[in-house]
Amino acid sequence: MATMYGWTGVMLRVNLTTGETQSVPTAELAERFVGGRGFISKIYWDEVDTNTAALHPDSPLMFMTGPLAGTSAIAGSRWFIAGKSPLLYPEQFGLGSVGGSFGVKLKAAGYDGLIITGKAAKPVYMYLHDGKLELKDAAGLWGLDTFATLERLHKAHGDASTAVCIGPAGEKLVRLALAMSDHGACGGSGFGAVMGSKNLKAVVAAGAQKISVARPEDLKAVNSQIRSLIEGKILMDPNVEGLELMKRTPCPGCPSGCPRGLYKHVSGREEVRKNCQSVYMYYLWDMKYHGESTADPFLATSLANRYGLCTQELGNLLYFLDASVKQGLVSDDSAGIALSQMGSLEFIERLTDMIISRKGIGEALAEGTMRAGHAVGNGAEKLLEKRMTRSGFNAEAYNPRYFITNALFYATESTSTMNQLHEVCFPIMKWVMWYATDGAMAPFSTEVLRNIAKKFWLSEKAVDFSTYEGKAAVATLIQNREYAKENLVVCDFFYPLTTADGAADYTGDPTLESRLLSAVTGIEFDEAGYYKTGERVFNLQRAIQGQEGRVGRKDDRVNEFYFTDKMEEEAGFLGVFNPDFMLPGPNGELISRKGAVLERDQFEKMLEEYYAIRGWDVKTGLQKRKTLEELKLADMIPGMQKQGLVAE
Repeated sequence: MATMYGWTGVMLRVNLTTGETQSVPTAELAERFVGGRGFISKIYWDEVDTNTAALHPDSPLMFMTGPLAGTSAIAGSRWFIAGKSPLLYPEQFGLGSVGGSFGVKLKAAGYDGLIITGKAAKPVYMYLHDGKLELKDAAGLWGLDTFATLERLHKAHGDASTAVCIGPAGEKLVRLALAMSDHGACGGSGFGAVMGSKNLKAVVAAGAQKISVARPEDLKAVNSQIRSLIEGKILMDPNVEGLELMKRTPCPGCPSGCPRGLYKHVSGREEVRKNCQSVYMYYLWDMKYHGESTADPFLATSLANRYGLCTQELGNLLYFLDASVKQGLVSDDSAGIALSQMGSLEFIERLTDMIISRKGIGEALAEGTMRAGHAVGNGAEKLLEKRMTRSGFNAEAYNPRYFITNALFYATESTSTMNQLHEVCFPIMKWVMWYATDGAMAPFSTEVLRNIAKKFWLSEKAVDFSTYEGKAAVATLIQNREYAKENLVVCDFFYPLTTADGAADYTGDPTLESRLLSAVTGIEFDEAGYYKTGERVFNLQRAIQGQEGRVGRKDDRVNEFYFTDKMEEEAGFLGVFNPDFMLPGPNGELISRKGAVLERDQFEKMLEEYYAIRGWDVKTGLQKRKTLEELKLADMIPGMQKQGLVAE
């Protein structure tokens, strides 16, 4: 790569212990791994010792962009914060996808990414601008919440800058601490605690470097097509009491493709929200406590954001507390809090304070849900078997008993499966709206859904929910596409554009991402070649999983309750609009998945088909030398062989 388009060409390595810096060329990595998750995974494989704890100074923390950030490519401004996660169970590779403008500013400062090791002797923050790094004293920021920190940094460095920072949770090394940035953007998996462990309060980025695009006219044409396809998209605002939309606040380069906006609360507080999980973190408990929805969930989420606590993990902790109370494992006295008040604003204020200060039950909860289960003891960890995956993610999302394909994502992934689940279920949710309202609220009929399946998921069989046939091939394609997307670091809400309100047949275009990548970088990618970059990084991720103790078929498991507990009800959107779990079946005829389980023998057969399609050993689930060589991962084979991760 003589001339690089899309990338700045440089990553910055910083040792906070010594203050030393090193420029790392991007070109060699970009040729095979594109950016984002690809860069992170290769660096992690090469540099992270399995025996190094997530909060140890030697554990690298990475901030990584993709080649589209800083260009006009639509919805391409996201970035990752990544490394060894202190929240996942056990500690292992993890990453958090972050929106806002920081990724764009990092590129403008001159860097494709940051690799941070060591620990500063005192609290500092990093100021990156115009190819330079300044380490600045953060003593005046330490102890401030995220909102106050971001405001001060913005005033100090001007409108052209953007920061990512931690709050008290990260400073106190709370395992569910996250990193916050502008417009409500955040990165989870405990990386706020990793920043805190390095005495790193914040990173500020600013600069004037422009990202060159190889074929501007081609990029303009793809962007124009995307805008035409999303025309008419309906944005659903948060269904929470006491909110008034003030304005939309999309990420840079996004034509307001999601309902991210600045909302004014009845209290007068104005904050950015997006209609997703974080909005509803306290919604269920609020309903139970008050008997109706109130305006308190907005303030509960605000509280978590200010402390720098992950709302997804807080939701898991609330579930665990509630279940523990019902089983008599936790009482007001042992917890140090009136558990009967769960759902009140006072309760969540008290609980978050206890987590930060590690008082009472907060000592256990500060370690995250999985570790809290073991800390409480008396079988408390078993309460999580129907809620959490082994790594510590929600096991109830887009249930595999409902959506068969999703079982393979849960079985083979140790990191979050959410983007893969979304690809299956976002179109289904639009179909449900069509079905539930006789087409009044959505045009996405069964015929449209089957057309989408043909174009994006190989055949109409992908949306025949009566059979396991063909689902292994669909899962493989989806994983490859989603990993390719994470190499670009484009928006999960936006891509792939399966449903298209502006198209005559309401069906999107699966070539958009590869064409964006080609136009920006000047390197020609067809759709299959683009997916190959995802397959390469997926196989690299598989090796990382093996290195960290999750090896092959013996560990490709799903929660037991999928096989044993019939699905009778489901909370959330699908349960409300489709309580009988109606879905398309053979030839588009409707069937009900109510009362269904995941069939064990069919799952095992599907898993074997999946291994065969992947080019892995069917008996063991180990990767084959030939497959790794074909994916240009031959340099990893010696290290994998030493760990028994290769089937010859």
